[in-house]
Amino acid sequence: MKTVYFFIKPQRRFLRKFCSLTIHPNSAAQVRYFKTDRSIKAELDRNPTLSTRIRKWIGLNTQSDSKLGELSGDEAISNAANREYRDIEKLSKLLGDKYAKLDEPQRIKVAFGEGYLAGRNQKPFGRVYKVLKFSQQIITTVIVLIIFIFFIATTEGSMFKMKLGNKSQVDPEEINVKFNDVKGVEDAKSELMDVVEFLRNPDKFSALGGKLPKGVLLVGPPGTGKTLLARAVAGEAGVPFFYAAGPEFDEIFVGQGARRVRDLFKAAKEHAPCVIFIDEIDSVGAKRTNSVIHPHANQTINQLLSEMDGFHRNEGVIVIGATNRRQDLDKALLRPGRFDSEVTVKAPDLMERKEIIDLYLGKILTRDVNAELLAKRTIGFTGADIENMINQAALRAAIEGAEYVTMDHLERAKDKVIMGPEGKKKILDEQENRLTAYHEGGHALVSYFTKDAVPLHKVTILPRGQALGYTQSLPNKDTHLMTKAQMLASMDVSMGGRAAEELIFGQDQVTSGASSDFVNATAIAEEMVRVYGMSEKFGFRVIRYPGEEGGIDYSASTKELIDNEVRRLLQESYDRAKAILKNHSKEHKILAEALLKYETLDAEDVKTLVSGKKLRHETANDVNRTVVDVPNNIM
Repeated sequence: MKTVYFFIKPQRRFLRKFCSLTIHPNSAAQVRYFKTDRSIKAELDRNPTLSTRIRKWIGLNTQSDSKLGELSGDEAISNAANREYRDIEKLSKLLGDKYAKLDEPQRIKVAFGEGYLAGRNQKPFGRVYKVLKFSQQIITTVIVLIIFIFFIATTEGSMFKMKLGNKSQVDPEEINVKFNDVKGVEDAKSELMDVVEFLRNPDKFSALGGKLPKGVLLVGPPGTGKTLLARAVAGEAGVPFFYAAGPEFDEIFVGQGARRVRDLFKAAKEHAPCVIFIDEIDSVGAKRTNSVIHPHANQTINQLLSEMDGFHRNEGVIVIGATNRRQDLDKALLRPGRFDSEVTVKAPDLMERKEIIDLYLGKILTRDVNAELLAKRTIGFTGADIENMINQAALRAAIEGAEYVTMDHLERAKDKVIMGPEGKKKILDEQENRLTAYHEGGHALVSYFTKDAVPLHKVTILPRGQALGYTQSLPNKDTHLMTKAQMLASMDVSMGGRAAEELIFGQDQVTSGASSDFVNATAIAEEMVRVYGMSEKFGFRVIRYPGEEGGIDYSASTKELIDNEVRRLLQESYDRAKAILKNHSKEHKILAEALLKYETLDAEDVKTLVSGKKLRHETANDVNRTVVDVPNNIM
């Protein structure tokens, strides 16, 4: 029995639904199965073709459709298609004489016939349309690919850096940094000299059975010269230097950070002996986590641990890591066999600062510069701060058209580093100027009359950074410890500004200008109570907040006790500052009036005014400065 593949065209289904004709339920779906000749004939009898129904509806001959049943399957389908085409031509001729002598039902039938013909005669889309459609798809695909590649490129700096990141190898002759070029870190240099000797002559130590160190961790605040030290190690030893920053190992794709670590060490092994320097290693070597949100976060550090001390040894490859957040590093990274030694890089002391200042002053043109005095006035400065200060001074001298960098340029650059950029002029509002003058005068006066306070250096009412005025104190020497008396004195100086506002302008006229002063005083008081054991009521117990190293949760009663002690210390400090200003109200007014007139006073100026003497010297704004007489009628 012969079988054929039979289906009903979708447009026929639509027209049958539209015309609301009686259609077999199964005919609304596309039929895709094999049928016999007999089943085809029965199907044609039960479900005539659409053209047959239209011809019957408008009165055309439908006899020929019955003959289709006598044909085979393929012939029946072919003849049905030909018949439909001829019927459409006849229908077109019939509709040629429109609406003539037609009643209402016939007009409806004719209108339907016209719509059917219009739909059948609609030309399909041409070749040009198909070409345009294909071009649109191609362009859309290209745009999506470009966006994706751009995203990858901007994430990494370049799409071609996916393999090894920003790792860079510097040939030995290209490293011109030696230990003589690194000043102010003598202790760290002496520790690293051993590493240089290992790299220069590894056989010397291997002959005695010694093993080369795996890594050295440089720990210290930012700007102390950790990166410069690492470069100096490679420069002194004359070995290749590989640099990688910790954040470069972070990737948006899982496993990319671990692959970067593998590629870095693979390249280093090929150039052994060599130095790998990983800056900000706390970014890649942070403590491992069990976070469900980031289950792959530990892959990078695990790979780093494996490379530094895994099954395969890295002979001749020394890893130098630098961080200012040692407490964040994973303990497994700090054990011997990975980082064998730890070198602390501290801020320079007085003599070391002088060496750094001499080094950078030798690179610019100077005249009459006292390097020792600058070293005394830059306590707490790191090497990077000193370099920035001298560079700012050179820029200022060039802007002013000076031939040399003078001490005045360096002093102004120092103030800029400490206090921020200087305002060009003081505030125009007279009331705010007076308030700022008395506020800063209060700080200066309390500092002057408090025994254990840090010596006063300068006071100004010119805006500096976010502050409307500034009182600067500088210690006479480097100190590593603070006494309880010094901490209380520092709190008193901070309270001097608000105490001055209340005494001069009244309790209702105090301002928000003392907010930063209260922050400093509160921080000192909390440290005294929680950490330093300087509270009799709280005792010697150390309490660290959650989130700090060794921090714990503590009870509400403990928190209340800490708050009460801090409040007591702050109130006592405020009362002491207020008492000093009351006892020296005459000097306070003299100092404030001098600030309103001269804007900036140094420690010698304050001493002269407080002692009741006349102030006479020149400034950049007032060459012929007049004398400030002590008023007769003081508060």
